[in-house]
Amino acid sequence: MIENYYLRLLSLGSQSTRFWEFTSRYLLIPILLTFFMSAPLQAQTNISGKPGLIYIPSARMTEDGAFQFGYHYNPIKYGFRYNRRNSEGIYFANLTILPRLEININLLRINNELKKGQKGIGDRQLDIKYLLLKETAKRPSVAVVLSAPFGIDNSLSTNAVMASKTLRLGGNLYAELTAGVGSPVYIKRDESEKSNYDIFENLEIVSKKKLGYRYLSGPFGGFNLRLDNKVGLMAEWDSQHFNTGLYATLFRRWTVQAAILNFDQVTFGTSYAVNMLTLPKRLRAHQNAERHTPTSLEKRTKLLNNFENLSIDTTSGKIAYEQRIYRNPYVGMFDIQTALPDSGVTELVPMFQGVPIGAYRMGKRISYRALAKDEREARGFLQKRYKLDFWLQPVFAANFGYREKTLQSNTSLLLQTQLYLWKGMALNAGLLLPITNDMDDRPKIVRPAPIFLNQFLSLGKHFVSASAGYFYNDQYGVNLQYRHHDLSGPWSFGIESGLTGLYYYTRKGIYYEKMDHLLLVADAAYRLPRPELTLKLSGGRYLAGDEGGRFDLIRQFTNVEVGLYVMKTNNGTTAGFNFAVPIPPGKIAQGKKVRLRTTDEFRWEYSYTRGFRIGERYRTGYQLDQKLRQYHINYLNRQRP
Repeated sequence: MIENYYLRLLSLGSQSTRFWEFTSRYLLIPILLTFFMSAPLQAQTNISGKPGLIYIPSARMTEDGAFQFGYHYNPIKYGFRYNRRNSEGIYFANLTILPRLEININLLRINNELKKGQKGIGDRQLDIKYLLLKETAKRPSVAVVLSAPFGIDNSLSTNAVMASKTLRLGGNLYAELTAGVGSPVYIKRDESEKSNYDIFENLEIVSKKKLGYRYLSGPFGGFNLRLDNKVGLMAEWDSQHFNTGLYATLFRRWTVQAAILNFDQVTFGTSYAVNMLTLPKRLRAHQNAERHTPTSLEKRTKLLNNFENLSIDTTSGKIAYEQRIYRNPYVGMFDIQTALPDSGVTELVPMFQGVPIGAYRMGKRISYRALAKDEREARGFLQKRYKLDFWLQPVFAANFGYREKTLQSNTSLLLQTQLYLWKGMALNAGLLLPITNDMDDRPKIVRPAPIFLNQFLSLGKHFVSASAGYFYNDQYGVNLQYRHHDLSGPWSFGIESGLTGLYYYTRKGIYYEKMDHLLLVADAAYRLPRPELTLKLSGGRYLAGDEGGRFDLIRQFTNVEVGLYVMKTNNGTTAGFNFAVPIPPGKIAQGKKVRLRTTDEFRWEYSYTRGFRIGERYRTGYQLDQKLRQYHINYLNRQRP
């Protein structure tokens, strides 16, 4: 009775809702900002993108999950790379990946290249800052910052210890004082980009006296006189020169700044600050409305239209459903509760490809239990209960660093769909629309997207994904993944094997090579309860036949996942980062039977070295560990109001 009532409600609601629902506000939301909404943040950054003054960094503590990105201009007389020959542009991103721990990535590019090949992609640098001591009423904060030693050219090398203290001068006026000392030496690699296969080889200690500009070499200090976090006056000694500047924060997150270096030349920059732990605006609005007024009938019917294979078991008090719009499963859990507030159910059973993941009890804290065999088998499968689902998915591959060709990229847009054949079995197919390709000589032709079958199984705490067909990264063949994962516990273990061969499309058809690429990788992962951090150690045989191991540090934020890794195989040693983000707007157009949306996530990985085939893999649509991490109760509970 209850189930029939709500299904009728959904049908009536869809008649009163326009099928084409793609408003202009979706088109105006930038990808990075739609899921990074936050409270006001202090976003003042120094020349390399770290919290600080003009050139010098500070020991200011940043919020967990704080993310800043932006640009700074450095004038010609104070250039780090080619001092007095070229001005520079510095692009940066700074993330507080853990409480007290910041990761800063910056790219220094020279302006007005005089000699072809001089510029290259620029100096890529990774810096790590750790807060040793938090500021108290009597004690300053103390932090250390270190530049990763594997950079070939680190003109902005930052190895320093600093302390900062904030004093309230009265009202909303504050003075932040910073003092520290920078190392007169740094570690560099005597290497070229063409033989850059081992990031820990050919390291040497070099004096900064050999550089055109000795950045942070010796004592430094300065102050920031600010009115709240809105405007500020800065002055500093950067170990070489005296600099002064001003900044202002607009719309609570956007900072613009300018300064005079040594009373001589002007530098300027801008940055934008957000927090990746903040709940999405829509979810916050729903939660606030839930506390005060019931959700309207029209809104409930709209929410129900997002779900597929919805069933309500009044006897056992469970709702089973599948949602394919949102990367974050908690959004689906919250929406189903909002849409069915009086259903009397006690447990939610989210599904993937028609297979139940487990049972979640939505109390003050979310609890999880694996379903028993009879509960799993009780979940029937009806193909007609699923929409004809289409989504747009960007694909991007790139090589960075060659001076002759600084960026080689292969960019495409996929129009994908999934046809569920039976419980757990999906046929993935679509169309590939090429945009750019200067990585190889393959033709830019419209062609089929990766086409493959995937069978997903959930057996309590045991999960299996088996695939066969044409995969991503130009590999065809078979792939099998197994994972033991208690979605309420810290440990998980997995193994993946595959046998594939190279394929790609020519203007005359498909080119094949033999299926002789054996992939065999095992891993063990441990999840820390706070914060949502996973440590993963894996190893085995990779796509190019090289053998070795890899260590990943993976942090889950509300809608975004960020990882750092280091890897060593027979082919070399490298490090890098990866991330997964949702692509807005999500739902573009939807009816009862058909839907067009953007993909639930875009995942990309950057490796410092390229061209040496170190630990290469291919994708089959999803990795089991990546998918299951989203359903862990620690991740879901962090989002509870």
